Amino acid sequence: MPLLILFLTLATSLSVGQQTKPEGQPPDPAQKPATAEQQATTGTAEKVGNETCLGCHDIAATFAHSPHADQECESCHGPGSIHVETGGEDKSVSFTARPPKWANSQCLSCHAKDREVSAFHKGPHGRNGLSCVSCHNGHPEKPRFNLLKAEEASLCISCHQESRGDFQKPFHHPVLEKAMDCSDCHTPHSEERRPMQQLTFGSEQSCLSCHSDKTGPFIFEHVPVRVNNCQTCHEPHGSTNARMLIRNQVHLMCLECHSMTPGVLTVQPPAFHNINSPRFRECTICHREIHGSNVDRVFLK
Repeated sequence: MPLLILFLTLATSLSVGQQTKPEGQPPDPAQKPATAEQQATTGTAEKVGNETCLGCHDIAATFAHSPHADQECESCHGPGSIHVETGGEDKSVSFTARPPKWANSQCLSCHAKDREVSAFHKGPHGRNGLSCVSCHNGHPEKPRFNLLKAEEASLCISCHQESRGDFQKPFHHPVLEKAMDCSDCHTPHSEERRPMQQLTFGSEQSCLSCHSDKTGPFIFEHVPVRVNNCQTCHEPHGSTNARMLIRNQVHLMCLECHSMTPGVLTVQPPAFHNINSPRFRECTICHREIHGSNVDRVFLK
């Protein structure tokens, strides 16, 4: 047993001795040097200044009107010496070449102070691999609100194609007409508010920012309005039905909840509301304050 221990000790010493090279010995030609990106990652890159960057990237004129114009290029892109030395082959300073997580971290180094933006990586856009530069351009060719790559509605619809069809239906919110924007209702950086809605009056129903007369509270509340949300009855983007309802006839909309309400259907004679008669199919002719009332418990006024 002592002989075995002695043998293992000698073998280990020889192995370490072979791996340790004498000082001043040239490097092994078989060993590949670290790539430019690896060197940049390990922190060996150095800053070169804006003048060096602008020597190749002719963006001075367009960058002048950007909110970032008072920043150094390397404040966002990181040290660029290796990028310069490799003639641009090193992409470690490129927002589009690097992973979204890196790009987002660069932006959040300043914008994390914004409470909403700071949670971007937890939201639907962040979780699905989008980065800040998917929608924003740090130095655009012409000034644009929020440094967006395109007009807001066009930018959103380029991914959310189903919404384009909704906005072309007979009854719709005037987004394509440029009377309102997606961000009037949605917040693209939100964390878990679904479907990424803006908060209005402490409620997630962003509809209330325009339809403030439906805000309440009312003495007599209509339960679906208060407990659920507007989408219980309405299509938010557009519909083929008047008032953007999810059903083409008002009484069919109401019967989804009130089918068991006494005196409504003809199967409960004597039915006061005979649905077979057209006069009873427009419920809101009588129940006018359907979103809530301070006067009548059945929303007649």
